[in-house]
Amino acid sequence: MANLLFRPAELLREISALQDLAAKFLDRTSPYQLEELAGEIRGLQTSGGTHTLQIPIARPLRTRVSTGEFEPPHKNSSRRVYGSITGIWEVEATKYPITDPARPNKKGKPTMLIGFTGKASTVFDVKDEVTGDTIACWKMELGDANAPGCFFHTFASADHKFPVPRHPNLFATPMSAIGFALGELFQGDWEQIVSGTTYAPSEWRTIQTKRLTALLGWQLKQVARTTSSPWCSLKVARPDNALFL
Repeated sequence: MANLLFRPAELLREISALQDLAAKFLDRTSPYQLEELAGEIRGLQTSGGTHTLQIPIARPLRTRVSTGEFEPPHKNSSRRVYGSITGIWEVEATKYPITDPARPNKKGKPTMLIGFTGKASTVFDVKDEVTGDTIACWKMELGDANAPGCFFHTFASADHKFPVPRHPNLFATPMSAIGFALGELFQGDWEQIVSGTTYAPSEWRTIQTKRLTALLGWQLKQVARTTSSPWCSLKVARPDNALFL
């Protein structure tokens, strides 16, 4: 059973917009390219079935070097760092009966959707350009029925066997997590790029706004109906898999 469902066409639009927006921020010699992820999703859209999407550790998606751009304009830093992004997402593409909201009593039309079914983790390492050492790391993940912590969570522990604390996060797809990473390393330039009025920034805003509205609305409902600590209620809540449809 899928934990979260997405329309393949929307995921492909999200990747396409990110490719355009991220072009000046990614290392052109990066061993992994976003087009690879798009190709795998197109294959699932056509053929269905289960698949493990990956940005492999051996072939990460890399950003260009950020020379102090991780600081706001009024602060100066000469430190040179870059981002290395990897991840694994276990998914299944199959047809689900989707009901037309305007005709709720009519039988749903079978529609091909992609669902996250198991591991769903995006890892963002910030590395020192000179030494290659990791100086910061975020692991943005989706939980499952038995996972502790929020369903949408991030942890930054250096010890993978001690994934605490688990902070709530807002990034449901690998693409949105990559957008977060770029916004952290390139504070001013990323905001300027995504504030544009051309197709890519407009498409990016539309998709991300839709998702954040659904996610924040769902979280607010969990808090409003709590019978214990609002935080504890949010930790144990699990969204409907159609949250983002």
